[in-house]
Amino acid sequence: MAFSDYPLRIWAVIGSIISGFAFLYIVVRLIRTMIYGVDVPGYESIIVIVLFLGGVQLITLGILGHYLGRVFNEVKGRPLFIVRDRFGFGDTSSNKGRA
Repeated sequence: MAFSDYPLRIWAVIGSIISGFAFLYIVVRLIRTMIYGVDVPGYESIIVIVLFLGGVQLITLGILGHYLGRVFNEVKGRPLFIVRDRFGFGDTSSNKGRA
């Protein structure tokens, strides 16, 4: 996991799931409040807001981490390809000692 942005992508997905569930919970609680009334004033709104904002923070953390992971890979300065064999550079037997 060192030097990888994969865990941060996972947290972004988890944050999306948490935010989605919090949004669905908001809708369910609003419908239930309209039908049955308020059970405990203030409790539902605090729980929903904390869940939703926690999910949004995880999404943001994942986005920033993914961005920083891409920057890190660019800064390393590695080539975009790896050369396995050399073709067309003359006889390889005469170049054995020069690697």
